[in-house]
Amino acid sequence: MRDAETNYPPLSIIIAVVSGQAALDRCLHGIYAQANEAGAEIIIPYDQITRDVLTLSEKYPGLRFVEVPFSDELAKATGNVSKHIHYDMRRAAGLAEARGRVIALTEDHAVPADDWCRQILLAHVEAKGTAVIGGAVENGVDSAFNWAWYYCDFGRYGRPLARREVEYVSDVNLSYKHDAIMGVKELWQSGYHETTVHWALTRSGEELRLDERLVVFQHRAKLPFVRALLERIEWGRTFAETRAAEMSMAGRMMLVIGSPALPFILLSRAIKNMRRQGRPLSQIFQLSPLMFAFVIFWSLGEAVGYLMTSSTSYPGQPAETPVSSTL
Repeated sequence: MRDAETNYPPLSIIIAVVSGQAALDRCLHGIYAQANEAGAEIIIPYDQITRDVLTLSEKYPGLRFVEVPFSDELAKATGNVSKHIHYDMRRAAGLAEARGRVIALTEDHAVPADDWCRQILLAHVEAKGTAVIGGAVENGVDSAFNWAWYYCDFGRYGRPLARREVEYVSDVNLSYKHDAIMGVKELWQSGYHETTVHWALTRSGEELRLDERLVVFQHRAKLPFVRALLERIEWGRTFAETRAAEMSMAGRMMLVIGSPALPFILLSRAIKNMRRQGRPLSQIFQLSPLMFAFVIFWSLGEAVGYLMTSSTSYPGQPAETPVSSTL
C-alpha cells in the first residue's frame, strides 16, 4: 500500500540512456532546473555499458542513478537486438524505482521545452480520468538527414496536434499516472515495451491522449548513411518481432507477402504529416528520396522479422496491430 501522498514527489522523470554521456548532459541541461522547481525526481537507469553517465552526478546533484544488472538475456543478444533489450531493461528499471504521482518517460536524444514538467502536471490535473498522456516530438537539428529521420520516426507527433484520444504515444515524450502504470507491472518489469503496456491499458478501459503543450526536441546525431540504413533494417526487424510474437504463421506470412507495398505506405504517411505541419513543397521534394531509402530498409527489416519470428519474444503483445507504428 502506498504511504501518504506527501511522501511522494509530484513527478518522476525517467531518462533512457540511448547515445550516452554527451547526449544525456544536453538533455539534463534542458530539464534539470525545471524538474527541481517542480519538485520532481530524475531517474537515470544505467548498466555496465553506460556507466560513464555517473560522472554527471557532480554537475547535477540529486539525480537518482539506478543500476541495471547484466543478464543472461543480454549476454545472448547481439547487434541492435541487444541495444533494444538494453533500452527496454533500463526503462523497466526506472519505472520500478519511480515514486511520483505522475511518471514521465523520455530519452537522452530529447531536449524538453522549458515548461515541460509544468505542462505534464497541468495536463494530468486537467485530464483526471486519463492515465496516459503523450506529447509533441519536434526535430531539433536542421539538416536534411535529421528531417528525413524525424519524419520516418516521429512525424505523427509533430505539432500541430489536437488534444484527443489516440492509438499511439511515443516513449520519447510520455507520462503515466502512477497507479495505472503500476497496475500492469507484470508486463514491463523484465522489459518495457510501450505498445504492450498501452494495449493492455486500453483493453482495461484506459485511454491514451496527445497534448501538444508537452514538447521535446529530438537531437539525434547524424550517422554515416550506410550505418543509418543498416539501423533501419534492425529497427524494422525488432518492431516486426515484437508485433509478430503471438501471431500465427499464416498471419506473419501475409505480412511478408504484403511487405513490398509497405515503403509506399510509410512514405505516404510521412508526406501526409509534412503537409499537415505546413512544410513547403520544396522540402517535401528534397526529403522524399532520403525518406524513401529509410522506409525501404525499414520494410526489409520488417519482412525479415516476420520470417524469423518463431516463438513469443515479448509476452503480452496482442496480434492485432496496424501496419506500422513508426509514423
